[in-house]
Amino acid sequence: MGATVRRRWYRRRWVRVLFGCLTTVLILLGIAGFALYRAMTSVARPGPVWEGPLTPEQREEIFDALWTTVYRHYSYLELKGIDWKARRATYWPQAQAAPDDVAFYRVLERMVASLDDGHTRLIFYPGQEPVTTPPLTLGWVEEQYVVLEVDDALTDQVKPGDRLTAVDGRPVAEVAAELRPYIGEATEVRRQRRIARSLLSGPPATTVAATFVRPDGTQYTVALERPDPEPGSPGAGPLPSQVSSREIDGFGYIRIASWSGDAVYGFDQTLEQFRDAPGLIIDVRGNGGGNDMLASQVAGRLFTEKQFFARCRFRVYPFWTPAFRRYVEPRGPWTYTGPVVLLIDEGVYSSNDFFVGGLARSGRVTTVGRPTGAGSANPEIFTLPGGAQLRLSRWIEYFADGTPVEGNGTRPDIEVVLTIADIAAGRDPDLETALAVLRGER
Repeated sequence: MGATVRRRWYRRRWVRVLFGCLTTVLILLGIAGFALYRAMTSVARPGPVWEGPLTPEQREEIFDALWTTVYRHYSYLELKGIDWKARRATYWPQAQAAPDDVAFYRVLERMVASLDDGHTRLIFYPGQEPVTTPPLTLGWVEEQYVVLEVDDALTDQVKPGDRLTAVDGRPVAEVAAELRPYIGEATEVRRQRRIARSLLSGPPATTVAATFVRPDGTQYTVALERPDPEPGSPGAGPLPSQVSSREIDGFGYIRIASWSGDAVYGFDQTLEQFRDAPGLIIDVRGNGGGNDMLASQVAGRLFTEKQFFARCRFRVYPFWTPAFRRYVEPRGPWTYTGPVVLLIDEGVYSSNDFFVGGLARSGRVTTVGRPTGAGSANPEIFTLPGGAQLRLSRWIEYFADGTPVEGNGTRPDIEVVLTIADIAAGRDPDLETALAVLRGER
């Protein structure tokens, strides 16, 4: 009788333990689900803008809010081995000693840039002056700042392949060194890309004296106008198409400028033209990302089976959400099954890094060009006291092989070295290599 009672007592105890464990699991899943929902729907809320000059107490409140926000919500502190408490000790004395409010916020910009994250930055602060850039594009080629593209209005003065050597009479290396502390990126090549695009920036409706050297050694200086910001509200008028295409030697060539607008529709319409093409070149160089759902839909036209592309987890202080997998599903009335070459470079970033990394690691494509920009964030914007806005990376995304996207990206199967001579001559060695691959010559 006593043994029977004891057995029943133990049974009741384990039922209670089991019920408690299940309850705990359900609570944790609920917390994780709420955290994931919050992470995916949170937006910056506007706050009052403090007009300067800021008091010492206001500076401290802003600084503390920024430091705490990064400490609690930034996703890469541990992955990058960043001692954020030490950064506080470094930058707070500088913020206290700043001579005015703009200089104070510039200290905060440097502190955030020290995270080496292209998605994370102070995107607005009171007193921030607008800047624009003359209508040409500079890049980092052969360790030089080189003109890549020029607006039609400047082609009589500046040519692709010309090297920038001075800005307003100052050596370009000196100007670049001043910009560097304010530009955070996970890779050096990506940082140099952003520095190049900032070298000639300045207040709208001003001019900058730029000194260039042509490939033949001729030096010249030209006054370049920085235009006024475009009039009208964002979104006014029709958006340009993100997709362009042409046939090259019987192969299809499709260029996708960004993952926005008509990217999926344009790709589908163009792919229909190349349904019977013996090979396809997809050019996503310089595509800095956008909506990764659009990237997934385009990738779905190249697969007949569901593909595991990546997994992600969000930082929601003081926890991490469970990792969730991201798949690409086959899509469309038919699948393109021919060989595909993907053109990539350091301009590939964010959701485009996801697109390239998933395709490359699936083995579905051959990648040609240069390593990608190596950035992934799903960022959130936080409003600080006084009205400044801070954008922060809030997840860690891993490729299917477990490699974090941030700081790693994707290296091409065939790496092509771009030279100043190529740019000056109007050659595209990436495209030439892609055609050789499709012809079976490489």
